[in-house]
Amino acid sequence: MSGSPSPAKKKKRLLVPREEIAWFPTIDAELCNGCEACADLCRPGVFEPGPSDPSGVCRPKMTVANPFNCIVLCTRCEPVCPSGAITLPRPEDFERFVEYVD
Repeated sequence: MSGSPSPAKKKKRLLVPREEIAWFPTIDAELCNGCEACADLCRPGVFEPGPSDPSGVCRPKMTVANPFNCIVLCTRCEPVCPSGAITLPRPEDFERFVEYVD
């Protein structure tokens, strides 16, 4: 086992402005059940409920209201979604935007 900490345990520093990095989740509205598990988990406030159902029968579907609040390479929301409605980009495609620092 090596003595150097893994990148996951180090702080990340972005190499370009956050607005130039298209790392954020997408939500499949067909799958979303409006449970808000993603919003409860996400401290940066990426998710918000969308428009209310006019009939009032269904909960509002969640939306990615603040995509650039998403922490680059964070994947915590995807597994917490019980309906599998959240997808994230491939982390390998975004490693080039981040350097790990102590």
